[in-house]
Amino acid sequence: MKFFLGKQNRIALYLFIVGMIFGLFILSLKSDLFNLERNKNDIINVYSYSNVVEKSMPSVVNIYSKRLKTNPSRQYRSRGLPFNSIFGSQKPFEETSLGSGVIFSADGYLLTNLHVIGNKNTKIIVELADGRKKEAKVIGVDVGTDLAVLKIESSKKLPSLEIGNSDIVKIGDIVLAIGNPYGVGRSVSLGIISATGREYNNPYSNYIQTDAAINKGNSGGALIDAKGRLIGINTLIRSSSGGSEGIGLAIPSLTALEIFSDLVKFGEVRRGWIGFNIDPASLRQEGILTVNYIHPNSPSDKGNLKKNDVIKEINGKEASYDQLFKEFVRSKPGQNIKLGVERDGKNLELNFVTQISPN
Repeated sequence: MKFFLGKQNRIALYLFIVGMIFGLFILSLKSDLFNLERNKNDIINVYSYSNVVEKSMPSVVNIYSKRLKTNPSRQYRSRGLPFNSIFGSQKPFEETSLGSGVIFSADGYLLTNLHVIGNKNTKIIVELADGRKKEAKVIGVDVGTDLAVLKIESSKKLPSLEIGNSDIVKIGDIVLAIGNPYGVGRSVSLGIISATGREYNNPYSNYIQTDAAINKGNSGGALIDAKGRLIGINTLIRSSSGGSEGIGLAIPSLTALEIFSDLVKFGEVRRGWIGFNIDPASLRQEGILTVNYIHPNSPSDKGNLKKNDVIKEINGKEASYDQLFKEFVRSKPGQNIKLGVERDGKNLELNFVTQISPN
């Protein structure tokens, strides 16, 4: 090139090339700064869940319930009187309980635990995130799952949580528990899903287990995922001290949604039934599921189940009383149930469609 360009032209060319390189460097630096700014929110979200909490917390309410109790010893001791046959009037008194709830729909339907409001409540007050207090009406309760649906009236549209799919949560997923522990006010705790499918002596619910702190007052509150979707209703803890020890249990959101839908539509939970009884003596002595009664015109009657049939399989699984009970308490009317039975030394497979229990 030096043969065709003069000295001055070569200097100009060199300066031009250096300028181009410097310009490209500046553009690259600006691009990096732009990408850093663009990803700023993503970086923040890795270390903070403030945006998720800000969006979700207004959908969790405080619940104060006054319920009737009968405990004469407490009643008279509080007055400094001895408790004996003279003063034992069994007169009921009011006890206030505290818990949390989740707004399930913008028109004022809420879900909480039955043990938060009690079976014989006299007044239920719901405190919203904006400080408003509303008296609530009980729409329905389900003793099996310990859930209750409440309704409040509001002139404003209420914030509600997006319902997540609790069937796809995995052990190790990050979760947040929102509630009102010990009445200190709305609080959030962070943890992970420790296990799924926990029963803890309740076949009605496959609990989600979490190590997010859950304490007295959290019952009925929300367990949400890292995107703010409701995946469970916080219900109870396993603890030797009465406080959080890292084992909290929540009713899965899809179970809660099914219970909510039934209670709003029918005022009760409708579970599957096919209409037969098990012989208690055979079960107790030998652990065998022997049919001893068929309800007339029931699915069992129509499906050819007979007295003295021995149930060997339930929906392809080895039969046990626990398994039988679980299948029915978790089933819905219209669901298919397959039983493998032994009759007169022969194995048969029978199919049934559950219906609403007549009781």
